[in-house]
This record gives sequence, structure tokens and C-alpha cells, in this order.
Amino acid sequence: MALPKKTRFHRIVRELRTVMEETQLGPEYLIGSALAVWCKHSFPALPQSGLRTIAVLKHDPAVCAFVDFVKEEELLEATYWFSSAYAQLSGEERRKQLAMFFTPPSLTKRLLDDLSQSGVHFATRSFCDPACGGAAFLTPIAIRMRDALLRRGASAAQILEHVECHLLGFDKDPVLCELSKHFLLIALYDEVVAAGQCPTFQVYEADSLLEADHLLGSLDVVVCNPPFRKMPATEVEVYFDAFSDVIEAQPNLYSLFIALCVKLLAPGGVCALVTPTSFMSGQYFSKLRTYLIAQTTILSIGMVSSRLGVFIDVEQETALTLARREEVGHEQKADAEVSVVSRDGNYVDVGRCVLPNSGAAWPIPRIESDVALLKKASSSEATLAHYGYMARIGAFVWNRDTRTTYASAKSAERARGRTAVPLLWSSDIAQDGTLRFTGAPKANKEHCFVNMGTKDHPSVVRRPSVVLQRVTSNEQPRRLVAAAIPKQLIDTYGGFVGENHTVILEQTAPDPALAPAQLAELLGTPTVDRYFRCISGATNVSIFELGQLRLPDPSRLKRYLEQGYDMASAARKALGER
Repeated sequence: MALPKKTRFHRIVRELRTVMEETQLGPEYLIGSALAVWCKHSFPALPQSGLRTIAVLKHDPAVCAFVDFVKEEELLEATYWFSSAYAQLSGEERRKQLAMFFTPPSLTKRLLDDLSQSGVHFATRSFCDPACGGAAFLTPIAIRMRDALLRRGASAAQILEHVECHLLGFDKDPVLCELSKHFLLIALYDEVVAAGQCPTFQVYEADSLLEADHLLGSLDVVVCNPPFRKMPATEVEVYFDAFSDVIEAQPNLYSLFIALCVKLLAPGGVCALVTPTSFMSGQYFSKLRTYLIAQTTILSIGMVSSRLGVFIDVEQETALTLARREEVGHEQKADAEVSVVSRDGNYVDVGRCVLPNSGAAWPIPRIESDVALLKKASSSEATLAHYGYMARIGAFVWNRDTRTTYASAKSAERARGRTAVPLLWSSDIAQDGTLRFTGAPKANKEHCFVNMGTKDHPSVVRRPSVVLQRVTSNEQPRRLVAAAIPKQLIDTYGGFVGENHTVILEQTAPDPALAPAQLAELLGTPTVDRYFRCISGATNVSIFELGQLRLPDPSRLKRYLEQGYDMASAARKALGER
């Protein structure tokens, strides 16, 4: 049986990495040599690329195996694996610093098809990718330009000249820039041979966030899979003046690229983006959401249904977004067409959704039935605050806090003044809504008591509460995994402390709408969990998003509970769902 493609790829990369270690050569030599071998066999009329080559590497078994691997693929798949191999060989630190994670061709095709359906003509428009990587967008755009021009009767020379003038890319990595230029030559190989000339493509080694000012407000179409990672304060300072309208607290780099894509567009121009979904809900993307609503009309949002396998070595939800730049002062269109997209590019329309322009999270349906749920839930004003609870993050950071911890209740008795209190971890919260804390030593070696010095410490929670897992995983059936804190625990120890990977819902009202056990049960219902997924674009459960969670009206919910409905049915009926 043939190995899965990704498995074969990773095996080949391991062999190439071994060659790097043995020869002490950088990844650019292996990729340059592999590209030279591929082109000699498949595109012999092309000139040598700008990448370095080593003669001995052209005959290395690992390099030849990689070339054989890409030769089996269609062109866009082959270039994807080439770029991904370079990223893998560059090492984890550099790969993360430059966020070298490339768009699979199936999603590229889906997004470019969406551009066509929105009225973009590839034969007439100018296109730019400000973070072009390995030409994941530039190459298929060039192919679509060529095909559209061929239908109009253009000659090979005219096609090459058009692509030279109407396609533009930037990237900070010089190897990726050279790969992009050569991939464009490969894509237009027949035209290069027929015209007898080798075009010079506009692919520049540059930081487009700082070096594309001359293009602001001038482009027809901008496409981008922007680099994504948190930015340190020193880096934020470099870009603050140019992007103060979207920078908030510790921003993610991709938020600046989204803003750049909009700024580059002429009025009426369209940007097409492949990004994480976190910009739709995260607290520190509020200014970006407000900016997008003010500056663009969001045409469509495609939610990629498979979080695993979209980008190599990345686990996250992904969105395909189209937005049109509008004149200043346009009447904002605060809704968008939403679809669910599979990794192979197929999609199902699920309806339109309203996008608040206040900086609040955008509630985006994940499945068709979510549309009706969002409409019902949006009519409810009830939040956790209305139920009598306030959210806070667990205060104990295990790898930084120097306070004394204890493996068990017995060992905690040694604490001077008996000031040790239970330390609750995410692992203490079971999927069935129970708290697994016993005070006995834990198999995973997590200590279960901490000495805060005094039980009056502000980090000690002394009121009835619900505790949630702050970080969830794809394998978990629910995003909101909650358990009530037993009254006996607080009575016995005088309070508890949450580890930093927990969220604590602390009772603030003397007579809350629901007791902690009932609130934990409500949060675990399919209705509430589905709504939270619609306003949460990451696996983290954030206080910002919990604050915007719309819950059933408490009086209606309690009325259904009193009539004998279980919590799941009562929540559904209280929100008006069938």
C-alpha cells in the first residue's frame, strides 16, 4: 500500500535534513539543487535559477527522491511541496519567525474561484501578494491570467508582458523570492519557449509592511496568506505609526497584514485572505474588526471545516475572506455570506450573518443550523453577568510562580499557619462536568495545593464558582468543559486557586439565576456550546468571548426546568429552538 502523501513528504524531509547535517550546507543549497534537477528533466529550456546549487547534491539519493516526489504531482501541488520542504529544512525557529506555512493549492483555487465569482477579471486586473512565500497565489494567478488572455487571442510575448506588469509579490526571505520567480517561469513555460524570451517578474525581497507605501490605494486585487505569530513589543514599535489604527495590546502579525491588504486597494478593489479565524473574535483584534467594517464590505467568509492538515505543523481554524474596499463614508454593509469549506475546496453555503461594527466578536455559523441559533441567541440580552457570575483567569502560573506547592492534602498540612489551599488544574475538570480533585497525589505529578501565604490573598477564590478548561483540543466534543466547585471544598479549605489554564466563573450575586452546578450543566449543553463556537475563533476559552456569550433568558430557562425539562432541552426551548 502506498504511503499517504504527507507521510512520504515528511520521510523525504528527514532524509534531506540528514544530508544537510552531513554536508553542513544550508537548506538553500538542497532546494536549489533539487530545483535544478527538476527543471533539467521537465523544463530544460529555462535558465538556471538564482538559487545556489552543488553538483554533488544533484546526484544525492535524497535529493533525487524529492525530485521524483514532486514530478508525480500537478504543477501547483509540486510548487507547494517545494516551498514546504524549504520551510521544514530552515528549522523550527526560523520557520516560526517568518511564519513559513503555505496555502494548499485546493484552498488557493477555492479563493481564486471566489474572486472570479465576485466579478474579478484575471485578464485585466492588477494583483499583489504582500507576503508571497513560495508563490502559492502568484503562480495560479499567472496561470489564470494566461488562460484568460489566450481566450482573447493574445500572443506568448503579450502574455509574458502582461504578467510582468500586472503581478507583484513581496517576501522577506530571499530564497522564497527566487523560488517564486522560477515557479512563475515554470507556470508560463510554453510562453517562455514560444516567445524566446525570459521575463523579469516583480517579486521583491522586502518587508511590505514598511516598503509598499508607494502602492497604497492603487491596486485592484490583493491576495494573501499572511504570516501569523504574536509580536514582541520591540517589533510593535517598528510598525506602530503605520498601523496604529489596528494595533491593540500585543497584536498578531497577521492583523497588520490584513490592514495592509485593505490599504493597498483602490476604491472598489478586492482583497482575498487566508487567515486564522481568531481575528473574528479575539479581544486584541477589536480595532481590526472595527477598521474592516468601516473601510470595506465583507463579501464572503468561508470557514474551513478541517482544522487539522490545512497547514503543515499548524493546528488552527482557518477562514477564507473576501472584502471590497469602499469609499470613505460609505454606508457599511454589516453582514456577509458564510460557507463551510472542506480542505479539498468544496463548500456548502450556510447563510448570511450579521457583523457587529462595535469591535465585538463576529458570530459566524459553522454549520447551516447555526444560522437560526445565532438569530435566536442575538435576541437574548442575558450574559454571565446577568446570571450573577464574573469570569477570571486562574492566577497560578506553574513555571513562573515560586510559591510552595504540595503534592497532596496530607503534605499541605505542613504549611505554616495552615494557609495552603487547593490548586485546581485544567486536568481536574472532567468531560462529564465533575471535578476530579480529591487531595490525593496525582498520577500526572501536578501538585494539588499551594501556599499563598494567607487565605485572604486576592488570588484565592472563596465564593461559589464554576471552573472551565481554558485550552481545549480538537479531540474534545465540547469547547466549554466546566465543573462546579463543591461547597464542601470551599468550606473545608477556605477557598482555592486556579492554575493559569483554567477560567473561573465566580458567583458575584447573593442570589444567582442558577447555582454553580446548574450553570456548569448549562454551559455543557449543545446549544450553548454551539453558540460559543460561533463567537470563538481559537481553542482558547477567553474571558472576552465568555463576556459576549448569549445565554437563555434566566426566567424562561427556570420555567422550563420547573416543568421537568432536562437542562439541554430547557436551554433549547428557552432560546426558541425546536
